[in-house]
Amino acid sequence: MTFQPMPVIPPDAELWWTGYLRAFLVGRDETYAANVSVGKTKPNDNRPRIVAVRRDGGAIEGVVDNPRLAFRVWATKDQEASDLARLIVGAIRAAQGQGPVVGIVNVFGPSPIPDSSQPQYLVNAEVRHRCTALSSA
Repeated sequence: MTFQPMPVIPPDAELWWTGYLRAFLVGRDETYAANVSVGKTKPNDNRPRIVAVRRDGGAIEGVVDNPRLAFRVWATKDQEASDLARLIVGAIRAAQGQGPVVGIVNVFGPSPIPDSSQPQYLVNAEVRHRCTALSSA
C-alpha cells in the first residue's frame, strides 16, 4: 500500500490576513494607520490608505499550508505608504502563533512600486498555516 497524505483543508489565507490586519490596525496611534481600507483587492475609488492582500501560491505539505502572500500598500503620500508598509511588516511578524499561523518563514520588503496612480509599496511574506483535517462525512 502506498502512503497517502492526510486529506486537509487549508485556511483561507486572504480572509484570515485581511481580518487580522483590520484588527491589528484598530486603535493604533500612528496617523498613517488610521482609516486604512483592508481587503483582497484595491477599491475603485482612491481611498487615502489601502492594504490589499493576495495569495500568490504556495504548497501544502502534510498538515501545513505554506502560502506566499503579497501585501500591496497605497497611501496619498509616499512617506505614509512607506510607513504603513513597514508597519505591515511588523504586523506580519507579530502574527506568529495567532489563528492558523504556525510560522513566519520570510518577509520581503517593503519595496516601492513606481508608476502607480498613488504611492505604492509591496511586502511579500512566506508563512506557515496549520490546516484542518478533512473529516469523512
